[in-house]
Amino acid sequence: RNSNGNVKGKRIMEKNETSRKKPTGFDYKNIYPIKKYLSEQKSFAVIPFDFKVTSEKPRKMDQNDFEKSVIDAEINGATAAQESIINRILKKKKRAPIDPISQAKTNTLLKRDSNINFKDGAFNDLDYYLPEELCELLGVDAIIMGSVNSEKIFTTAGSIALRILKIGGAPKVSADISLFHKDGTLIWNWASKNMKASGMGNSVDDMMEYIFKKGARKMPYTGLVLK
Repeated sequence: RNSNGNVKGKRIMEKNETSRKKPTGFDYKNIYPIKKYLSEQKSFAVIPFDFKVTSEKPRKMDQNDFEKSVIDAEINGATAAQESIINRILKKKKRAPIDPISQAKTNTLLKRDSNINFKDGAFNDLDYYLPEELCELLGVDAIIMGSVNSEKIFTTAGSIALRILKIGGAPKVSADISLFHKDGTLIWNWASKNMKASGMGNSVDDMMEYIFKKGARKMPYTGLVLK
């Protein structure tokens, strides 16, 4: 024990007490450097997710039916995840005073752009533009972009058939969500690899709920204090 033992012990206790405190209301004035960017923002958009399904075909399922199910799951998953992010942010009572433009407006503006290929319900070539260029195209101060790589098929009629066939193994899901300011600066990112799909339910919305609880809920717009 040294002469500063009591002081050191007190500091450790204070640190432990602080770490146990629950998140409070959103206060971006005390978050640096994110505070600088959020104070300049009034609106943001959520881009359709890059949604990939890497599930293996069940032995008893026809190859064509399986491929159609995968394509359907990827197309629906891209916009379902997009919608889920918007809804979850809007539901937060103490969220940041920065509003998302609607999913319908975002996707309509993207479809109108000649450099973005929208075919058979799928958005292609979204990576043609830099984040700052997408902000300009959509008329917003920031954008949220995300990707999901899933070994399980969520939503769609095909996913029901696959569940009935009882796919074996332990499918995993990886996700990545990023927030970009209108100048192209990445101001927040959350990612997690190899999450167990067995605990995510059966729909994309269930999956996104799991992802939010896992850590994505701490994105700046949701109203929780960042650490």
